[in-house]
Amino acid sequence: MTFRKYLKITVRLLLIFAVVIGLTSINHPIILKWLTGSARIIGKPIHATVYTNGQINRNIEVFHVDKYWEGEKADYYILYTTYAPDNSKLKFFSVNRKDNYVGKPSATNIRDYDVIAGHLFQSEVGGHLTPFQHDMKGYDFDPNLTFNDRQIKLNIPPTAKELKCDSIRVEL
Repeated sequence: MTFRKYLKITVRLLLIFAVVIGLTSINHPIILKWLTGSARIIGKPIHATVYTNGQINRNIEVFHVDKYWEGEKADYYILYTTYAPDNSKLKFFSVNRKDNYVGKPSATNIRDYDVIAGHLFQSEVGGHLTPFQHDMKGYDFDPNLTFNDRQIKLNIPPTAKELKCDSIRVEL
């Protein structure tokens, strides 16, 4: 093949790639953030059993995060409630074992959190969390977080009605 044919094939492949990325980013705008480095892939959910109000709840997925954005070691879990409305600040929330707090993200729209093909994507803005105990931006509520190697327990603020429960227990 000549150089011209290689060039045509390369240009076509690049155009196809650009169209696929463009169409994907319409439904999943976090993809563009990921490509530019302002979002990251957390990964697939871990195997965990989640109980709400003492009953197994299969509509909550648990993801583990082992690094903060700056690369510093972390140990926290992101809980994804599939039944919470898309505009809910508690569709995704964090249980931070290293720093001992439960927090809600600054933003949870599809530009900041999205699950694509079973993988959780998180933007830099989505990585900023406010503890439930914070009196202005949080709930001014102590979730009584307790955890050990195999289990996490916490209470849910009464004003967080979208979660439809008053307590969560996660068996890791």
